[in-house]
Parts: sequence; structure tokens; C-alpha cells
Amino acid sequence: MPEGKVGAEQTGARWLGAREYPRDPAATAGAAAAHSRSLRNGLIALALVTGAVIALVMAVPKVDQVGRRLSEGSAPWLALAGLCELGSCLGYVIVFQLVFYRGPSRMVTRLAWSELAANSIVPAGGLGGLGLGAWVLSTRGVPPGRIAERSAVMFILTSVPSFAAVIVVGALLTTGAVPGRGDFVRSALPASLALAVVVAVAALPRVIGRLDARLGHRRRVRAGLGVLADATRAATFELRRGDWRLLGAVAYMALDLATLWACFHAVGGAPPLAGLMMAYLLGQLGGLIPLPAGAGAVDGGLLGALVAYGAHVAPAAAAVLAYRVLSLWLPALLGTGAFLALRRHLNDPLDLKPPRRER
Repeated sequence: MPEGKVGAEQTGARWLGAREYPRDPAATAGAAAAHSRSLRNGLIALALVTGAVIALVMAVPKVDQVGRRLSEGSAPWLALAGLCELGSCLGYVIVFQLVFYRGPSRMVTRLAWSELAANSIVPAGGLGGLGLGAWVLSTRGVPPGRIAERSAVMFILTSVPSFAAVIVVGALLTTGAVPGRGDFVRSALPASLALAVVVAVAALPRVIGRLDARLGHRRRVRAGLGVLADATRAATFELRRGDWRLLGAVAYMALDLATLWACFHAVGGAPPLAGLMMAYLLGQLGGLIPLPAGAGAVDGGLLGALVAYGAHVAPAAAAVLAYRVLSLWLPALLGTGAFLALRRHLNDPLDLKPPRRER
């Protein structure tokens, strides 16, 4: 397919070999305004939650020691934590460009930042960014099936480093190769479950292929499973191809973890590194609960996991609060600005790169 500027509804059809999807500019503008209001309201809610938590920490007896740790925290370590979180966001942008490689680089970059903002502040259990990205792509003529497939590829690629880390660190804790709590529940069990998930996902295309013939005329189910199988194959292809931008997925996880590590060094009382890693990886599961910015769910899950892996409550609470402020506000502010810039160009023509198979 030759490169060239064409209308948005035509690019979607040419990109995917699908029918054209006409758009109403007025409807697009109205939907864009609605998404802007959602991000604005999310920022307000995030500010209120942050302020309430800080006030509680500073005022309540026995909790004020957490506030003292924060107020007396090391500024250089906190600055390093901020840089690590910024690097984590850039890692997401890099791997996003790998997955959505055909779009214009500037548009794809802004869309990636917009998804980061939505994931930080929209109360949808991590689905806010996916929903925003799907809407933007649909305005450019991309059919739902393709959006779902590319989004699933993105999810798989950004999840691989976390599952790999759980397997490796769990094995090291179990064997006593690194210091930390290496009992079955806190080391071997998480590692075994993570390995089982990896094996199950890798087998999905083959399993779905066998199920397809049995599903008969259940078109929606077959279509959904087909998208999942295609996404798994595409993600496996990217992993085997070894593009350098896959390092973005590693950076997205590792530098976010480094943010928490730096916050611990800022307030003191860091647990062993292996325990910190396992607590971080398992504690993030709280983000699946659909609360604004994961309020309370991620914080409580992460704090509980840190204590389970050897951290003391007061320094762990202080480190988690500092980490959450950075991991929410940096992508929220930068991503909201990116969405406002993206919104101004939703009706611009696209300059698509050719598909990889034609290169």
C-alpha cells in the first residue's frame, strides 16, 4: 500500500481491508468535549482524594508519623522517583508506537499519553485508557475488531514483563538465592500461577482453533475468540521479532517499580529488593477494581503486600503515598495536555505507513 494522505474514513478501510465508516464532525466534536470533561472531572476528583488523604495523614494520631516521614523525606530521592515515573510513562509510549506502528508518530504519541491520563483518573478499573483510545481510533475509521485486536496486543506485551518478573523472583525466593520471605504462599505459589497464565495464553490460538468448529453459528463468540487468537499470535510475533521498542514494555514496569523503590529510600525502611518486587507486582492487582484512580484499592493492596513481604507499616504507608502521588499525577497532567492537543487534530487527514508485510 503506498503512503499518502487520504480521508480518515478511507484510511480506516484501507488500513484494515474493511468497509468505510462515515463520520459526523459535529458528533466527533461533541464526543471529544465529553471526554475532555471526563478528564477534567477526574483531575478534580484526584485532587480532592489526594488532599483528603494528606490531611488525614497529617492530623490523625498514630497516622501522623506517616506524615512526618513524608515531610522529612529526602528531596533528591523523591526527585529520582519522579524521573523514574516519567521514564515509565515514556516506556509505555514507546511500546504503544510499536503496536500502532502505522499511524503518524505524533498522533500515536499523543494517543498513548492520553491513555495514560485516562488510566490514572477515569474510574474504570484500568479500562478508561482503553475506552478513550478505542474512541479516538474509531473516529479515524478503524473498525471495532481491529481496535480490540491491537488493544489486546498492547495489553499482552505490557503484561509479559510483570509475569516474567513474578516467575523469576518467585523462583529466586523459593530457592533462597536472594534474601526475603521464601515460603510457598509468598514465592512458589505466585510464581506457579504466573507460569500457568503464560502457558495458557501461549496455547490460546491452538485451543481457540479447536473450539471454532464446535461453536457453529455463534458468530459473536467466534468473532471475539478470533480477535483474542489473532492478538496472541501478533504479540508472539512481536516478541520473536525482537524489536528494540519492546524494551518500552520492560521500562514501563521496571521504572514504575523503581519509583516505589526510590520513594522507600526517600522515607526510609525499604524491605529486601526481591520482596519489594513481589509486593509491587501482586499489589498492583488492586488496580483492577473500578474506583477513581484505583483509590484505596491499589494503595491498600500494595501496602498489605509490602507488609506481608517484610516492610514496616509506617514507612510502607509513606512510600506508597508518595509513589501514588507521582504515579497518578505525572501521567494525568501530561496525558491531559496530550489529549487536548490530539483533540484539535481529530479531523486531520492521516499519513499511514505501509504494513510490515509489504516492506
